[in-house]
Amino acid sequence: MDLLQNYTFFAPYNFNGYPALKGLVRLLLPLFNGAAEGTNIKHVVEFSHNLLGPKLPDILTKYVVSTQISLFGDYPVSSDLAPSILFTVLFGVAGLIHLLIFCINFSRGHYFWISFVWAFNCALKLIGFALRAVWSQDVTKVAVGLTSEVFLIIPSIIFVSFDLILAQRLFTWRHPVGGSRTLFWAIMISMYVVVCFLIAITVMASFIPYLHFLSEKAWQSWRKVNMATGVLIILYSLTSMSLIGLSYLFPPTAKDENLYTYQPWWIESFNTFYFVQPGAAKKAEETFMKRNHNHRHAIRVIAATRHHSNMVEGLSNQRGSLSHNYSMGLIIITTVLIFIESMGRCIVLFQNNIQRNTTGAGNRVFMYICWGAFELIINILYIVGRVDLRFYRPDRLPQKVRAIITAEQSFYPSENEEELSSGGLFTSASAKSYANAPESPPYPRDDFFSEKRDFFNDGHEKDDDNISDFHF
Repeated sequence: MDLLQNYTFFAPYNFNGYPALKGLVRLLLPLFNGAAEGTNIKHVVEFSHNLLGPKLPDILTKYVVSTQISLFGDYPVSSDLAPSILFTVLFGVAGLIHLLIFCINFSRGHYFWISFVWAFNCALKLIGFALRAVWSQDVTKVAVGLTSEVFLIIPSIIFVSFDLILAQRLFTWRHPVGGSRTLFWAIMISMYVVVCFLIAITVMASFIPYLHFLSEKAWQSWRKVNMATGVLIILYSLTSMSLIGLSYLFPPTAKDENLYTYQPWWIESFNTFYFVQPGAAKKAEETFMKRNHNHRHAIRVIAATRHHSNMVEGLSNQRGSLSHNYSMGLIIITTVLIFIESMGRCIVLFQNNIQRNTTGAGNRVFMYICWGAFELIINILYIVGRVDLRFYRPDRLPQKVRAIITAEQSFYPSENEEELSSGGLFTSASAKSYANAPESPPYPRDDFFSEKRDFFNDGHEKDDDNISDFHF
């Protein structure tokens, strides 16, 4: 019995025991300045090739891989070839569809640049899975493997970042005053800058243990850095959902509802096969040359019939029934899917195992479900749900239009005009006076005189009406 146990302990492929190969590899560690076993696999592979030739023994390859940090999705084997090729093709098709939608919109003057980002994101996934297919045929190709891992991890962070941009547009639609304030924009831009640093640190923490010999203490430190980035990615994945919740937790204020917004009224539908009329956005911009000055500085928001604020309308305001319940659902679903995959990767990082002790959380099938199927579903939702229409915000008006300064003419006659009209010098204005006008008069508001009275009674500045009651 003891003899059998000893044989099992020293069995060639029992890497948790002490096979002869394990002792041989540890004899080489002093050559690497006593580095921790499992670090700088790139140099170890090159050293082994110089010592044993271009074809390394299978047992040596398996042992060296077994000493590496456990990965989400594990290290690829020959059976990874088929699913990797499948997702390479699928993400290629999704990327082409995003690019096609972007090109059609661009040709019609509808500039939604995030569609190009989705196409770029699909290209990253395509490269990541294509490299994994190559890596599965030779696991010693360290450079290929590292590049594949990075190209599979980064797209999920990009998804979260641009989901946050979409949630920000929903927030500004519901709270146009608060969503346009400098403080709000400063917070959002700060988050985007932080995530850029997060991506850089994630790449460094993933690369360095494979490219440099590290002491045991340094190796553990880089593992902890990976754990920290994993937690931050989880928290970051929840920001878009939190922003949506925040926008509905606090209802729009009176100042939000009274503030005029510039919505793309020419978008008539969010249907999958609908595209805006060619040049519609350009025609809308030209109408602002005839408008009041403050119309040209209205807050730009996404299109929705069920708006909570006054809308600067065009010559035609006939649109379909647009709402944003489905839009919020898109962001929530994508956030949940990204959260699941981020949680799975974080669990693998916190287990702090090496490859031969990988648990079910690092299962390659689960990885293909998360990084493959989930992100493919997200792309399909974006395409079918027409994110390019739902979250389109009108472009900034051209400088020549914004530079025009016109009088803030009221729809209602002043008291002096009414007095002079009785003497025959002026004709009294009435609602019928505009019956044949080519464009509906701006600002037909009932609260004009009450605002005017409040101005003189309270003595506050006119621009104070644009200060939101919403506090962050």
